[in-house]
Amino acid sequence: MTPEEFVSRLAPVRVPEAFARFGVQDALAVVALGLLAGVLLSLVLRALTRPRPRAIHRARAGIAALQKLSPQDRMAGLALLLRELGEDVPAQARDALYDPAAPADPAPLEAAILVAARRRVG
Repeated sequence: MTPEEFVSRLAPVRVPEAFARFGVQDALAVVALGLLAGVLLSLVLRALTRPRPRAIHRARAGIAALQKLSPQDRMAGLALLLRELGEDVPAQARDALYDPAAPADPAPLEAAILVAARRRVG
């Protein structure tokens, strides 16, 4: 039996005629699905391509935010910023963190934060 003979013996497709036609409702469904896919794609692309502040900008903003605090709180905040950058607190600033009588000079911590932030890529 050849393929042509086999196809001729098959029963006709029994799909209602309304299903076989492409109408306005079908076109609107396709447009709606396309719009939905476009919205989802734009949300994903927006999340992937949003600008992220560089580490140096975040470090400078953190240092500026700590300017208003008391010297001891400022030293603790600067030490926290430095730890978030993955660095250890310098020895000259370590005493000021644990001894309230020691002079609190934030300059070494600020310098260490800026150096660590410049080394970071992101």
